[in-house]
Amino acid sequence: MLTGNEIRKLYLDFFKDKHQHTVVESSSLVPDNPTVLLTTAGMLQFLPIFLGIVKPPYDPARATSCQKCARAGGKDSDIENVGRTPRHHTFFEMLGNFSFGDYYKKEIIPWAWDFVTNVLKLDKDRLWITIFETDDEAYEIWRSIGVPDERIKRKGKKDNFWGPPGASGSCGPCSEIHYDLGEEYKCSDDCGIDTCECDRWVEIWNLVFTELYQDEDGNQSPLEKKNVDTGMGLERITMVCQGVASTFETDLLKPILDKVCEMSGVKYKQSEKTDISLRIITDHARCVTFLINDGVIPGNEGRSYVLRMILRRALRHGKILGMELPFLYKLVDVVLENYGDAYPDLRRNREKIIDTIKKEEERFNKTLDRGYKLLNEFIDNKKDIDGESAFRLYDTFGFPFELTKEIAEENGLKADEAGFKKAMQEQKDRAKAATQKISVTGDIKYAKVEERVGATNFVGYDELECDAKIIETLDGEGFVDVVLDKTPFYAECGGQVGDSGVIENDSVKLNVLTTFKVNKLFVHRCELVNGEIEIGQTVHACIDKERRAQIKVHHTSAHLLQAALQKVLSGDVHQAGSQVEEDRMRFDFTFDRAMTEKEIQKAEDLINEWISQDLEVTTKVMNIDEARQTGAMALFGEKYEDEVRVVSIGNDVSKEFCAGCHASHTGQLRLAKIVSESAIAAGTRRIEVVVAKSALKYLSDKANTLDKLAAKFKAHYNEVEARIDKIQEENKELQKELSTLKNQQAKEKFKEFASNAVDINGGKLFVQKMDQLDSNALKEGVEMLANKLGDSVIAVVAGTTIFVKVSDNIVAKGINAGNIVKEIAAATDGKGGGRPQFAQGAVKNLDKVNEVLNAIKNDILQNQTVKC
Repeated sequence: MLTGNEIRKLYLDFFKDKHQHTVVESSSLVPDNPTVLLTTAGMLQFLPIFLGIVKPPYDPARATSCQKCARAGGKDSDIENVGRTPRHHTFFEMLGNFSFGDYYKKEIIPWAWDFVTNVLKLDKDRLWITIFETDDEAYEIWRSIGVPDERIKRKGKKDNFWGPPGASGSCGPCSEIHYDLGEEYKCSDDCGIDTCECDRWVEIWNLVFTELYQDEDGNQSPLEKKNVDTGMGLERITMVCQGVASTFETDLLKPILDKVCEMSGVKYKQSEKTDISLRIITDHARCVTFLINDGVIPGNEGRSYVLRMILRRALRHGKILGMELPFLYKLVDVVLENYGDAYPDLRRNREKIIDTIKKEEERFNKTLDRGYKLLNEFIDNKKDIDGESAFRLYDTFGFPFELTKEIAEENGLKADEAGFKKAMQEQKDRAKAATQKISVTGDIKYAKVEERVGATNFVGYDELECDAKIIETLDGEGFVDVVLDKTPFYAECGGQVGDSGVIENDSVKLNVLTTFKVNKLFVHRCELVNGEIEIGQTVHACIDKERRAQIKVHHTSAHLLQAALQKVLSGDVHQAGSQVEEDRMRFDFTFDRAMTEKEIQKAEDLINEWISQDLEVTTKVMNIDEARQTGAMALFGEKYEDEVRVVSIGNDVSKEFCAGCHASHTGQLRLAKIVSESAIAAGTRRIEVVVAKSALKYLSDKANTLDKLAAKFKAHYNEVEARIDKIQEENKELQKELSTLKNQQAKEKFKEFASNAVDINGGKLFVQKMDQLDSNALKEGVEMLANKLGDSVIAVVAGTTIFVKVSDNIVAKGINAGNIVKEIAAATDGKGGGRPQFAQGAVKNLDKVNEVLNAIKNDILQNQTVKC
């Protein structure tokens, strides 16, 4: 019986040795394509080649790979099916072979048949073929290699036309090879490959013939060359070869499943309910291991949110099985044992993976029970979960919406997704920052320009101005993009902003707003000041030299900061992103807690020590393997060419891969100041640094502020802090006195109103509208009144605040404080709620308060309960 690892090797060797394909290593689960959340298909890393943006670097133009894929977020998400079917996964491996305008249908179809029947030795009588309904060419080829007519089924666009992997991309018809597991798995007497999608029929290989390009608006146009893109799920083909009915029973996943059973004490195939939880934990443990290995960290946005969602979903199912958190991190070693040979980086990153999972488990464990308590209020009352509550579960208790929805559906309830998204959007709007996204479609027009005019000759490392020719222009809304044959302008890359400056001659002047690049084409986004642009005219290109100088020192500060953090915190600190501008540097890094004031000061002192030493900053271009051997650090997820620039500071302070612009000596930074340190996501911190002129300005501004405060206090500047401390202490005492006075006034007011209480069965009823009171004073007054009245219902609206308290004995008779608050809130366009004994809220429409209070009073007097 073939193992999963053997099948992976057989596939790659088949296409490498027999059909001259280049074996390409799997790309990261974090794709370069900005329209795609996660890598969902084997062809994604080859998309620039398929689109003609990049020429195939393989001779012949064909490749094969085993690609790591994740479908747990966005339109391709399979998460709702994972654990509930025998073969859906959030993570899987996709075997694939690709032709970039080289071979087409008449080659790949016979090769595919050869592999499944002769290499894997699958029974031909169990194989079926589906083709696109109009693809007569594919039909004839399948027939020519011996597939009977009755085993070739035509299907429509939904089944046999492959769309793009993101909002845009290549697409076309496909042929699929299916395997029949046998009669015992049929869903009905009418079960057939052409009408049924039940578990009997397993799609094992999809041959996609990409001959069209679809843009973000859905428009399709022919590709210049016809391509082949195939995908065979390793888990599925392993399941078929090993003669089992579920991918969870293959040697790829069963060791993980067995470990989950051992840890939980729950046997597999004991009940469908526990089997679902066992499969979900098994799948999710593998997925989170690979995601974290590829640099994703748990968070609240994008792929970080996806990781947190599936991780917490696994934890929830562990709780269902009676497992105590943390437990998921213990499965990492089983995953590594199974996959460490195929993906050696898993073993290198073992500690990081385990640490990240364990910390996320501990974080979720703190809020899990409280979140369940809120959920149980809806479940016990058989009430659908509204959007605001779903958002509260997410925002306060860390329950991803998908988890809330799953729990609701398991209990026959609904969760308001539209309301959740509205609440989420309202929060995002409050913290919205405008960003311009790049699209694959937008890149194509520049790629076509590069194809026509070639790469730009960048001279900006050595020259700040040069003569050049305008070789292309592209008009935009309020700007014009200009392409020169050579340029001193640095294009935005690696976190460093693009250069600005001027392009001009006697007849035209352009202000360069920024510079960016697509592949190796530099594009200058310009504002036309005067004159007319002509293709072929010679111009003088000059960057803003002072701005570049400030960018350079801030970029060098990023390297010094990383070196300092690794010394002060640990060598495990790694850059997670950066933004280098002329007046500041922002640096994101992996770390699981806030830095202390002492650590921040120590890092700053180290940087300034290196600045004072005026260390030489050198750059050297070398082969990438040679660069790695020198110990130079590479930024995770960044793609590098065969030759790279290595920037070194001093003899041993810092050595990094970097294509950016830098100071020649650290002394040019003059002074560094860490302005802020904060969290941007779980496990990721952000530091902002200013150097040189910006640092001096920052300190000057702070000194001016301190001088103004000193003048206001009529004190020396070094006495200001003590004066402020004294004022704060005095203010605190005054607040205490004021609070005591307000409490006394509230009690007096409640004493006046106490005579308004009326008798009800088993106690007293007090319903009152009054002027606005301090919240503490209101609470004190209600407590005082409750002690005086004994068993009672107290419902007060003070200004806009609703406050209701009900004694336990009266709650037992059916009167609920939470229901009273909800009724008042509903009648006055407000909101609120709480427990049966105590609840509070707020009103909006004050005109309705008297009416609703009277209604509640009468309702309790007549019915001894409150309708809700």
